[in-house]
Amino acid sequence: MSSEKQALAMNEKAPISPVAGPGRVETFASTATSSSDALAPESGDVGGLIVERLRAYKHAVDYLEKYISQTETLHKILGKEYTKVLKTVDEPLREGHHFSQAPGGIASFFETLRGNTSKLSVAHTECAVELKSGVLPILERLHKEIKDRQKHVAEECERKAKAVAKARNSTQNQVELLGTWTSAFDGLGGADGKLTKIPDGKMKPENDPFLLKKGVIKRLEKQVLEENAQRQDLIGVQNHTQQFEGHIVSTIQSALNALNTILSNQAELQRKMYLDVLEKGNSIPPDFEFVNFLTRNAETLIDPAAPKRTVEAISFPGDNHRATIPLIEGAIQRKGTIMRSYNSGYYVVTPAKYLHEFKDHDSVTSTKDPEPEMSLFLPECNISPLTKDGKFVLTGKDTKGLMSSKHDYAFKCGNAAEGQKWYDAISQFCANGTKSAAELSSAATSPAASVAPSVVTAASPAASVAATPVATPAVEQAPPAYEMHAPPAAK
Repeated sequence: MSSEKQALAMNEKAPISPVAGPGRVETFASTATSSSDALAPESGDVGGLIVERLRAYKHAVDYLEKYISQTETLHKILGKEYTKVLKTVDEPLREGHHFSQAPGGIASFFETLRGNTSKLSVAHTECAVELKSGVLPILERLHKEIKDRQKHVAEECERKAKAVAKARNSTQNQVELLGTWTSAFDGLGGADGKLTKIPDGKMKPENDPFLLKKGVIKRLEKQVLEENAQRQDLIGVQNHTQQFEGHIVSTIQSALNALNTILSNQAELQRKMYLDVLEKGNSIPPDFEFVNFLTRNAETLIDPAAPKRTVEAISFPGDNHRATIPLIEGAIQRKGTIMRSYNSGYYVVTPAKYLHEFKDHDSVTSTKDPEPEMSLFLPECNISPLTKDGKFVLTGKDTKGLMSSKHDYAFKCGNAAEGQKWYDAISQFCANGTKSAAELSSAATSPAASVAPSVVTAASPAASVAATPVATPAVEQAPPAYEMHAPPAAK
């Protein structure tokens, strides 16, 4: 199996992060806001917690609806039926752990309601119609508001969670692909060795770790946007929930006030009971429960003051790998194939032995995957001697082009010193790059190479010897070391 097929097989077996389903609202923003990992671990379910809390309030309001309904029935059949009213609030609140058990909260209010309800023994049927028309509608509307809000929060959190999960899966797959080819680069010799286990001794340009790293960064940017958007939405949900809970408490207080008005003409025992219920309900501060909720769930809920994530603060596998750091990069000029004039472009020489051409520097640093205009695999190219004004010619085939024949690519640098840097970085990988620039120049301009064959004849061995000039051995000059980029500072 080829290396490309092995890499594809590894990607197909890579684990995929779970995506929230209809019954589960997964959120990632609570931990990702402070983590420097590309794929921060999931921690907490803010959306699910808020939805569950709204469900608790819905059940609490449902308790009150049942309570008033049974009170109406009680006033029809007097004390015998009043026991049914007590049963509606006799059980502990569902999701009761969401409410503070301290005096002055929702849980304390229901405890008071249970105690006073047991004292009711006399009901008045005259109150039945008033209870049905004056109190129950308030709670029914509140119940519907809570139910609609719960559904809205669940749908929004689920939609954002799916978008984040999709972006994280994309980043994870690209990071794994980068790891596959950086491992292949290390295991097969890298820039100083021969890639003997890859066909023709080279990897395809799209598998160049330099390009794969750029793909990781592009996907990270999209992932961070999705995570920060989800985070902002969840903060908005939290803030609105606090306001909404104040509305719930206020509405409950309104219902209790109506209840007290209706029963104010009843027996003293009933008046005292409902007055006590009213006092306990009205004593609940609108933010009492939510403040305690924030305190109890500080590790799960999002801190609005926490900083947002940035790509610069994220590290990922292969970020500082030597295969991703170009040997040299910058703007030089290349002669066009049609107009025959020099045009400026942005070029990069990578440890994978490629010379990539881009339109400009923005093409490398843009949010899209970098797409070279041309890619030359240097071991398949020949290089000409460097001229005094910083010019040289590469003869090779564009691996991204459709043409199979080789072409001459003429390059020109700004000055001789700059041309020497580019020449040293490129020539070390070329097919004829083992010779120094002086040897290449001597071989191309030597009189012996151009004159001797024309004067040598087969008439006389002596003439042959006389016509052949004695070659003077050239002093071999060691090629200067190419300019290697320093690795970026660790993030």
